[in-house]
Amino acid sequence: MRIPRALVVLAAVLLLAGTCLAGQPVQPVQGLDSLTPEEQARVRENLERWQQLSPEERQRIRENYQRWRQLSPEEQARVRQNLETYRRLPPDVRAKVQENYQRWQRLSPEERTKLRERLQRWREMTPQERQVTRERLQQWRDMSPEQRQAARERLEQLRQLPPAQREQVRQSLKRWRDMSPEERHQLRENLRKQFNDRQKHPEPAK
Repeated sequence: MRIPRALVVLAAVLLLAGTCLAGQPVQPVQGLDSLTPEEQARVRENLERWQQLSPEERQRIRENYQRWRQLSPEEQARVRQNLETYRRLPPDVRAKVQENYQRWQRLSPEERTKLRERLQRWREMTPQERQVTRERLQQWRDMSPEQRQAARERLEQLRQLPPAQREQVRQSLKRWRDMSPEERHQLRENLRKQFNDRQKHPEPAK
């Protein structure tokens, strides 16, 4: 039976790494001679990287490999596809992906759970809801530090309101978001007019 080339490469790396760590002489790997010089060089490079890893990093790789073996053929195919897509990314985009992955690794279990919940909500959004979310995110990015702090304070004030009042605020905010630009402009003008009228004709003190 012909051994898949990718499996030969993986077996060579694992066997070489294991025997080197144990201080044993390296044993020949079945099918290694069938690899091209480039693939044999890749095995040696991977071994060198393995030897430079910390014990924690090696353990993480072992755990990832065990999870890989437990995946279904369809899931493994998706992983391969994602890996191929990653390899085709420009270097700056790959660096950003790696940075995001490292941030994920530093998250606590609670933070990861919250992030998964947000991702699930995103997947359940309609295209229109996703567009609104992107616009809000861009608005947040465009804010100055002072404006962001003010927004956080208003959000904290909202959280401290009784549930009934919080719901009223959410409904008002939803109506505002559903308005067209013209309707928003008209509402601003009406509020400005009401404010000016009160300034000109204040209510008598009781």
